[in-house]
Amino acid sequence: MKKFLSMLLAVCLLMSVFTFSAAAECNYSAKVDKMVEKLEKKAEKAEEEIRQLQIQTLYRMVDNANRRVEQLVRIAQKTPYDDIDWLQAAVAAVVAPVFAYADMIGATVQCTYTTYYIDGQYVDVDPLRVINVI
Repeated sequence: MKKFLSMLLAVCLLMSVFTFSAAAECNYSAKVDKMVEKLEKKAEKAEEEIRQLQIQTLYRMVDNANRRVEQLVRIAQKTPYDDIDWLQAAVAAVVAPVFAYADMIGATVQCTYTTYYIDGQYVDVDPLRVINVI
């Protein structure tokens, strides 16, 4: 009888130890899941903020490039010699970084040609505009 009773107590003791450890593990798992969920939400929010900053940067780059193109056109219009080749090369140099940045962030920038009268002839110059931000 003593042997049976001691065996029963040993089994009860083992069962109680395993039960507490299982309950503690389950509680820990729930805390980890909550923490992971919070971190995922913060990561999504940070990604969205980064995306908005990239879009704002792109629009600023497009505006600055368009202003610079207009300045180059005015310079070409005021000079008496034929500088259309210089103008087109300068415009290409101004818009190239904008296209590279737009490709990097997954946006689309389009050139919309505008006709200017320069040195006795009409020239199409291509200011930029953003048409697709993914």
